[in-house]
Amino acid sequence: MGLGRTVLRLVFLGGISALLIAFGVRFLDELVGLRRREGHVTPKDLEHAQEVADAYESELIEMDRTVLPGISIRS
Repeated sequence: MGLGRTVLRLVFLGGISALLIAFGVRFLDELVGLRRREGHVTPKDLEHAQEVADAYESELIEMDRTVLPGISIRS
């Protein structure tokens, strides 16, 4: 009976410890607030994102495959 009681105490202690750690992590996450749970997107943000995407698309460079370094396909 002594071994069973010890195992039960260890399981109970492990469960309480897990709960305390979970609540502590959640509290610190709310306190520090590193992760954003909600995002508020305005039309101005969307316009800026579209401008940036258009700028990247206009700067894309197409390269001819025959001038790339490496093994020649003619050999």
